[in-house]
Amino acid sequence: MRKEFCDQLISECEQMCQKMGADFYEVMGRAPHVVEKWKRYAALFQQVWDNAKSREELTAFLLTTGPDPKPEELETVLTLIRTVPYLLRNQFQGVAKRLPPSPGGRPRGLSPEESKEVCLQIGKLYGLGVGLPDAQKRLARRYDVSLRTIQRAWQERTKWKSDPI
Repeated sequence: MRKEFCDQLISECEQMCQKMGADFYEVMGRAPHVVEKWKRYAALFQQVWDNAKSREELTAFLLTTGPDPKPEELETVLTLIRTVPYLLRNQFQGVAKRLPPSPGGRPRGLSPEESKEVCLQIGKLYGLGVGLPDAQKRLARRYDVSLRTIQRAWQERTKWKSDPI
């Protein structure tokens, strides 16, 4: 196979995966069951999967596969490559329906460790004579979160059992 055909086949494969937001070479490692539907081309695709570790390796392999495909054969393979995202979509919809929904809601502004640290720092500032609202405002700026997030952490401070002095 000539290099221009290799490049065309590889580019189509890479673009197909980019449309799905994926990397072609990762998909090749994870999706061998798709070939089952297309047994006629299974041997070729299996060889592509086996050699799709990088563009260079795949090109080197395709250059050794023999003569160029017939124009209608090439068009059939290119059409198949172009329809893979839609085939995968149908496959994944069934799987997606069985997955639990995302938890939703806004992500927490502070991790539990950060919340504990914020409470300790507020306590230290308060002990140095800084008023509670001012200490909370300082930490909101320091952690780049809202004042309300800091106030929530402070309200939940009873969760953080500290050792008695």
